[in-house]
Amino acid sequence: MIISKIEDSEPVLNLKDLFYEPKALNKAVNKKVEEIPQKSRYDNFKLLTDISNVLQKCRHLTAKDKLLYCQSQRYFMKLYLREINKEFVD
Repeated sequence: MIISKIEDSEPVLNLKDLFYEPKALNKAVNKKVEEIPQKSRYDNFKLLTDISNVLQKCRHLTAKDKLLYCQSQRYFMKLYLREINKEFVD
């Protein structure tokens, strides 16, 4: 059985660090937050190029398949352009 006495000298936890982050950590978090749009922009562009390659190289696609690929290409193009426009607006 462990008994804790108030008189004992126990280290006191510094709870301030739990609520107020050090500045170095804030900078690291801010850097990660800034990298997220870059990654999503790159991912959208990569998907656009992949879809374009499928449309150009796959001759066995039916007209319905091509239409679905074009619709998805349009969707990712909109996402990509929104990210690019945010950069110029901000």
